[in-house]
Amino acid sequence: MTVLDILILSMGFSEDGKQVLGDVKFMIDNPGNVPRGLTLKCKCEASQRIRPDALLIGDAIRQLRRMPEIRSGEQRLKFAKGLKPLRADKAA
Repeated sequence: MTVLDILILSMGFSEDGKQVLGDVKFMIDNPGNVPRGLTLKCKCEASQRIRPDALLIGDAIRQLRRMPEIRSGEQRLKFAKGLKPLRADKAA
């Protein structure tokens, strides 16, 4: 499974400000067809040191790695050349 692009569709904070909430969409390579989109709902603890968009992307990648085809080793999770999802200078 090759991730071609990552989009944050929504991002916000819980009422108490302790959690980051949002939807992250991965554009996945679909050989021979149009790339498909996979949207994941994310929720993680807010941090003073890590940007909220990076937290959401990290949680979404964690969820991808738990998918049966990835966890079993049937497929490998890869990112398109030049796509560095957790780099601090990556625009969200």
